[in-house]
Amino acid sequence: MTSHEKSAAMMRAGLWSALGCGALALSVFGCSQQNVATSPSAGAEFAHDHTAAVSDGSPDASRLAAVRQLTAKYHHLDAALADGYQLGFRNGVVMGCISNPTAGAMGYHYFNWAKMDDPSIHELDPEVLVYHSSEDGTLVLGAVEWVVPKVAWDAAGNSAPPVVFGQALHVLNPVLNWYIAHAWIWTHNPVSMFADWNPDVTCP
Repeated sequence: MTSHEKSAAMMRAGLWSALGCGALALSVFGCSQQNVATSPSAGAEFAHDHTAAVSDGSPDASRLAAVRQLTAKYHHLDAALADGYQLGFRNGVVMGCISNPTAGAMGYHYFNWAKMDDPSIHELDPEVLVYHSSEDGTLVLGAVEWVVPKVAWDAAGNSAPPVVFGQALHVLNPVLNWYIAHAWIWTHNPVSMFADWNPDVTCP
């Protein structure tokens, strides 16, 4: 089975229903919809304008230029899979497309478990890549996300939340109890570069 087929099989697993917002995996950041991009080419060649999304000369875009450079290869999902990113976290957490009824969506979270196990945060090495569906159904890389379990962060002797690019990470979901921060470096977010939800992103 190819990496494309493995990824598609995972996303088609249908482990949760969108109606179960109260369950752990569905309450991670809001509501999760398990529907996935229907195109068989998801993760292959993206017809997405990567350069126009955030290269607008804004201070945020300038500060994040190095992250864009280091994650550009992950427009190809195969490259992300090869580097240890995989859909969802252990025990089936955050498997589906994560959305919020009023604020928009995030998309599909590909975690690097080794980085999640490291209770430190590095600005140029995010723990999560966030993909979303394009108009033709393929997956496109929209954001990166820094994540560290709060328990691990506190146990390492830290008394204040971690900070990336001047942004303090925050606990969005108290059930998971993770410190998180997003940066929409590849898909424009009209709310903010560092907003959790993007109103221009939807789950299929």
